[in-house]
Amino acid sequence: MSSITDALAQTDLLRDVPEAMLHLLMQHAEPFELAVGEILLAPERPNEHVYLLLDGTLTVHFGTPDSPPIRELPKGVSVGEISIIDDTHPSAYVIAKEVCQVFPIHRSMIEHLVADANPFARNLLRMLTHWLKANTQRIVKDRLQIWELTDQANVDGLTGLYNRRWLDNALPRLLAQAHKGEQPLCLLLIDVDHFKKYNDSQGHPGGDQALIAMGDVLKTTVRPYDFPTRYGGEEFLILLPNTPLDEGIGVAERIRQATEKKTIAYPDGTPLPGITISIGLAINVPDATAATLTAAADAQLYRAKHEGRNCVRH
Repeated sequence: MSSITDALAQTDLLRDVPEAMLHLLMQHAEPFELAVGEILLAPERPNEHVYLLLDGTLTVHFGTPDSPPIRELPKGVSVGEISIIDDTHPSAYVIAKEVCQVFPIHRSMIEHLVADANPFARNLLRMLTHWLKANTQRIVKDRLQIWELTDQANVDGLTGLYNRRWLDNALPRLLAQAHKGEQPLCLLLIDVDHFKKYNDSQGHPGGDQALIAMGDVLKTTVRPYDFPTRYGGEEFLILLPNTPLDEGIGVAERIRQATEKKTIAYPDGTPLPGITISIGLAINVPDATAATLTAAADAQLYRAKHEGRNCVRH
């Protein structure tokens, strides 16, 4: 095999397919390169291809291209299948995180290959597509209902984040949903480093501005379906549904770095010192409860604070 056909054979979509099919695909298309930041798929434009990622990393974004990524896609994956099978626009932005090599398979070729498949396989593919779309719509609907049901009693007045009252009601429910669906739930517990000293040196108004800035960081760096809350004082807690450990670490690191770079100032523009944070991460296990999951994250936060602060521990 050539290096390209060998790379195609390693993708999830084409693994174990006959070599003749790989050669057929190579006769109708060639791989191309995406520059860093280049958009491959977008909701506002129709899609005519399934794209196989032969090298590099793609990120998926809901809402806008500059929103925080909800997922990273490694080489070997394919994107665009649902919009091709269901004849719809893509539901999210797919963007090159680094230089990527991508192989396009046109809609006409997909239809040709599917038409040659066993009718059972074709029907199963359509059923799975419809199920995925329905499940995504349900998640979006549930998220909107959560926001609609959230009133001022559940929002922290200083930071605008969810408060402890909301968290005490939501965490057991989200944890039960995660266990029922056998999905990972990450919990991040965040503490502002040396906040008492900050309060003592800058006064309570300065401390409040630091907490407001922390709230702004969390609102702009978490993903659309994450839940940032003010846990109490200078502590914050974030729930990351359906998030495995490596993705949770990535979210935590993004928050830590954004906090370190955040400019803090009074409303009149008078600058204040910056802050750093320590983060403890825990992920649910089959018998986890809200209390044990929070305690596990707290233990990791303790490690982070005693191992130099301004770091993530898990």
